[in-house]
Amino acid sequence: MKRPNIIILVIDTLREDHSQGLNRLSELGFVKYENAIAPAPWTLPSHVSLITGLYPSQHGIHEGFSRTNEDLMHIATAGMSRLSYGLLGELRDYEYTTHIITANPYLSTKFGFKAYENVVVPGRFYSEKHLALYREWVGKYGRNRYVMFRDFVKNGRYVDAILGIIYSSMNVIEVLAHRLGVHDLSMEKGSRLITRIIEKRRFMEPFLLLINIMEAHSPYLPDDLGDVKYNNAISRWIIDEYVNDPIIERLRISYPRHSSLAVERAIGIVHALRPYLDNSLIIVTSDHGELLGDGGLGHGYFLKDGLLRVPLWIRWPSGVKPPKQAGHYVSLTQIPSIINNVINGDEVRVGSNLALSESFGAPPYMDYSKATHEQLRKIFSHRVRVYTRGCIFTYNVSMEIIEEGNCEEGTAKEIIKNFISLRPQPTT
Repeated sequence: MKRPNIIILVIDTLREDHSQGLNRLSELGFVKYENAIAPAPWTLPSHVSLITGLYPSQHGIHEGFSRTNEDLMHIATAGMSRLSYGLLGELRDYEYTTHIITANPYLSTKFGFKAYENVVVPGRFYSEKHLALYREWVGKYGRNRYVMFRDFVKNGRYVDAILGIIYSSMNVIEVLAHRLGVHDLSMEKGSRLITRIIEKRRFMEPFLLLINIMEAHSPYLPDDLGDVKYNNAISRWIIDEYVNDPIIERLRISYPRHSSLAVERAIGIVHALRPYLDNSLIIVTSDHGELLGDGGLGHGYFLKDGLLRVPLWIRWPSGVKPPKQAGHYVSLTQIPSIINNVINGDEVRVGSNLALSESFGAPPYMDYSKATHEQLRKIFSHRVRVYTRGCIFTYNVSMEIIEEGNCEEGTAKEIIKNFISLRPQPTT
């Protein structure tokens, strides 16, 4: 029996309640599953959970006090190796070729996402050649255009020299148009090139393809392309619970434009994959949402519905009857078992009556240097958001208190106790 291809399309930072445009996937044979829950409130731990089937406290690749991005690189590469790279390793054993095409650099080999092909598209590029020249400019020439151009001419790379001038000129024109208010550089974040790459590729079957697009991710504001204002506002909210920041109203207006573009691009990517649709299991989801003043701001720390409830659409391969949802919730940690059951021809179960999400503090890109000792203690607590048929609550494991929810204290503590007793203690 021919094994199906596996395609996972992650629309980074797309809230479930801003994903209505994905309804068009039903015309292509996709089935929507309700109440999908992200296992973490930001990219790295959520994606690791998505391909390993483990929660953050089980795989150990997550934020923590004084953990920098460099620390997380070491933790992630060691942890992913220890876990045999999750689906990326398992499917290689089934003779799948593995591909990652991502606009989010957290899915790079630097963070342990080891695949046969890993293409990172970190922003606005016009072609794969443009991306290749950019990497050479940054990695070899330290962003010195003059030296790069001189070497190209000296070494007879005249076409590359001309292309470099063309791409640089196009970028200058875009930046000027942005400053004049006739073009918004905050919109395009790599998915146009990702779509072109997929259209040109001929993947050797069976294959695993993990895609991440970033159009629903910040920056959202044309005058804050570096997210300085936004991250400062998020830090103020985390530390001081400052809920009246004037930036919030602007974000509420801007986020729907970005999420709508992300949905459009996702639909376009699915259409680009048409040659593989019938013999593929295709999962379209998000790694987390984004809070817009509804209980928090941004993503990476809070455990709120706007951040944790994500869309989930699945197109099943020919010959596989789409299973009905078996429980009220679907944790993204179920994705590896769904994939393995489809590959092995076993019964597929989608859903359960329990889903969790975990936070261990602010992610490394947040500034918490002005926080007091007591504030830091609260910020870097291990907290768990629990979704069950009977109740929904957030439990602070470090402080052993229910922070929020409608669950009776004894029941909540019993659920948490069972979860903690079942989880393995990771070593990194």
